[in-house]
Amino acid sequence: MSTQNESSKVLLFVIAFMLSGIEKFVPVIPILPWLKVGLFHAVVMVWIYRFGLLDALAFILIRQWVILSFFGFSFLPFILGTSATLVSVLLGAVLIKSGKFGMIIIGIFCAVVHNITQLSVLYLIMGGNFVWQWQLSIMTAVSLFTGAITGILAYKINKISFDFNSKKTFENTKIESGYNILGIILLLFIITTTVIFENYIFYAILCLLILVISRPSLIKFIKRYGIFLFALYFSSTFISVVKITIWFLLTPFFQRFGFYRLFYGLLLKIFPQKFSQTLSIGAVMPQIFPNILEETPVLVKSVFKNPKNIMNILVEKSQKILLNWK
Repeated sequence: MSTQNESSKVLLFVIAFMLSGIEKFVPVIPILPWLKVGLFHAVVMVWIYRFGLLDALAFILIRQWVILSFFGFSFLPFILGTSATLVSVLLGAVLIKSGKFGMIIIGIFCAVVHNITQLSVLYLIMGGNFVWQWQLSIMTAVSLFTGAITGILAYKINKISFDFNSKKTFENTKIESGYNILGIILLLFIITTTVIFENYIFYAILCLLILVISRPSLIKFIKRYGIFLFALYFSSTFISVVKITIWFLLTPFFQRFGFYRLFYGLLLKIFPQKFSQTLSIGAVMPQIFPNILEETPVLVKSVFKNPKNIMNILVEKSQKILLNWK
């Protein structure tokens, strides 16, 4: 496996997480809460084009797991997002392999299919008790816009230079074995209860318990996540910000109890050896992601001030994060 492939994958991972961070600052439409731009799909398209469908699926699973462990596990968004992503990725792989379509057209097709799949899955989950007809026309129309954006982003990402010289290597990253079974059961219990009981009183009690048990360095926590959480108040609901704060407090326990190791151990059994490079890079992403969150508010400000220069901004920030990461 070449060093060039490793450099490309590392930067694509970081860029994908940056785009997910940027999208957190895009306000949610109340009547269409599942409608999102899906900026990270631009990276998925490039990944399929460069490394193939199966490698892209490994990347998607790792990305989903890291995002969920930091931003919270929600049953409905997870089911809708994952199912729609898988269907649109399969379509994207077919269109890319055909060689007859450009990135923008592929982006539009994938966005339309992604949103139609979400509505279809939601209709099935609701047992048919869901009026989807009026949403279909709106979401299809919006897909033309969002798909074009992801297509343009994919085209630009595919054109950037991935010759990133770093002494760090990820290919032979050792995924440690060993899990704290009781700790994992406790985390699974917390995940389940946060999905079932989504209210202020429950979150306040849970937050207090985590603070008492973990006794985190509040100064360090505020320094790392404070600006990001404060900025979220302008694009998310208060309860969403509280929920994300709780998950930020919980992430050290995911590391300590071997929650990530368990997940990557499963991926190593599912995917053949030739995908070990992607899995090795993905294994360190939970450690790098907090550094990405620190940079996200500044990144969002830079992108909104100079959107035409988004690629240079993303690459510069990615290289900075990777150079500073220990």
